[in-house]
Amino acid sequence: MSSVSQPRPEQLSRRRLLQGALGVAGSVSVAKLLAIYGGGELTHAVAAESGKKGGTLVSMVVAEPTSMDIASGTGQHNYAVMSNVFENLLYWDDKSLAVKGGLAESYEVSKDGLFWTFKLRKGVRFHDGTEMDAEAVKFSYERVLDAQNEYYKLGQPFPLMDFWYGAIDPRRTIVRDKYTVTLALKYPYSPLEDALAWPAAAIVSPTAVKKYRGAFRDHPVGTGPFKFDSWIHNQKVTFTRFDDYWGARVPEVGGAYLDSVVFRPIVEEQTRVTELLAGNIDLAYDLPPDNVAQVKGNPRVQFLETPLGHVWYLVFNTKATPTKDVRVRRAISYAVDKKAIIADILKGTGAPTTGPVPSVIKYAYKEERSLYDPAKAKQLLREAGYPHGFTTKFWVPESGSGMQSPKPMGEAVQAMLQQVGVRLQIQVFEWGAYIAHYAKGLPDDVGMAECSWFTIDAQNIPHLTVTCATVSPKGYNAGYYCNPAVDDLLKRFWATLDKPKQADLMAKLQDIVAQDIPNVYIDTQLDTAGLSKKFTGFSLHPSQLLRFWKTHLA
Repeated sequence: MSSVSQPRPEQLSRRRLLQGALGVAGSVSVAKLLAIYGGGELTHAVAAESGKKGGTLVSMVVAEPTSMDIASGTGQHNYAVMSNVFENLLYWDDKSLAVKGGLAESYEVSKDGLFWTFKLRKGVRFHDGTEMDAEAVKFSYERVLDAQNEYYKLGQPFPLMDFWYGAIDPRRTIVRDKYTVTLALKYPYSPLEDALAWPAAAIVSPTAVKKYRGAFRDHPVGTGPFKFDSWIHNQKVTFTRFDDYWGARVPEVGGAYLDSVVFRPIVEEQTRVTELLAGNIDLAYDLPPDNVAQVKGNPRVQFLETPLGHVWYLVFNTKATPTKDVRVRRAISYAVDKKAIIADILKGTGAPTTGPVPSVIKYAYKEERSLYDPAKAKQLLREAGYPHGFTTKFWVPESGSGMQSPKPMGEAVQAMLQQVGVRLQIQVFEWGAYIAHYAKGLPDDVGMAECSWFTIDAQNIPHLTVTCATVSPKGYNAGYYCNPAVDDLLKRFWATLDKPKQADLMAKLQDIVAQDIPNVYIDTQLDTAGLSKKFTGFSLHPSQLLRFWKTHLA
């Protein structure tokens, strides 16, 4: 039992039996994306696919990992790699963002939403042979959330942990018995379910952390189907199969098939494609749009794609004229041809999106309000007092995480708006400088800017980009949009665990955003990859994790 004494929470009323979910990946049709992912319903898991054991798969990774400690690494690529070694209380279905049981078989939430109690799987071993239990869960969250904890001080920094898990009070975690643990929250926070499936919340071996201390970032020990073998900096990271993996004893989960997985950092996009087609690597992902046809046409490679939890959009300055006027913003939304941008610039590696919630996320908006209509755009500009259009500055980055092809996309928008009389003066910035300027908010002479976000749940992008609470420089609402009704709906969403209520609240929030048009939402990125036909059983994932748990020789 824990040495921390806390009162037992009120009767737990919400039984959360966690079931596996089946996903279907990869259509560019918005209707199909919504049909596949929109409902968020969980279904029973099926038996794990059987496959051949053996083989080594070599995958690229977009950059050199910064740490083998999944909580202290920075960058999506770190999570993508280390999710093969570490596991969470909850994690996602193989092909969707539907949450299912991981190291927890089930969980319950108290009526007030302040206590989340997890029943852990029995017989789970860390790679060092020690047992995963409630004390290990307690240790793992104290390590990354309690700034006074000895191992927090040794392992920090832990980027964004407060943002994802700030609702958890790590000093009040209750170990009820060896396989039952309760997380105490500071306030009700329903997005915790999705956040606990995010890799940063992985459970680590307390024995290993205490042994390696600050060097745990070079000696990771988790419970996953692969265990750490070696890290040759700027060359490769190697994992080998963990033969005592608990999932091998659970038919619907299964163990790993590959003997080993090797990750090679390859920063240059064209080099990734060249290495794949030459047979020097087995998986290349995040393909340049111009190379997709080349990969598709190679007989030794299978092409993969899936929509991501991602939105690319145009930001309006809602504080300064002329974009302060909602009629002007609506006119611009009608003047932008999303389908042309996706087809001509992105070469089909995107899908039209309808709002701040990506199509792969439950509660995504199902209605497209602003279809391409230049005549309607000109009419609205006349009504707003701009019969001959206007001139404004347009901020565009050279590149950046999730920004796809920002300069060509920006130039396409510029050309489209020119047709209705809106003259954009593009200002291009290096990514680091762009973020620094953007975070301060748009100056009065800048009417528009580009931005994108990745997410794993419905509330994240609205929270960061369209609330009064996050208006720059406090957050990343650089266009200064503020409607208190949006903030209120989001707070009510956080406070309820009732799924129908959440759906209603998020629909109302997206209705308001669609009416006010603080942004023009263009597309959801499709992740693309080429995989050697020597292997099968691998699926791209909307989270961008590279999970080789079920991959095997063909």
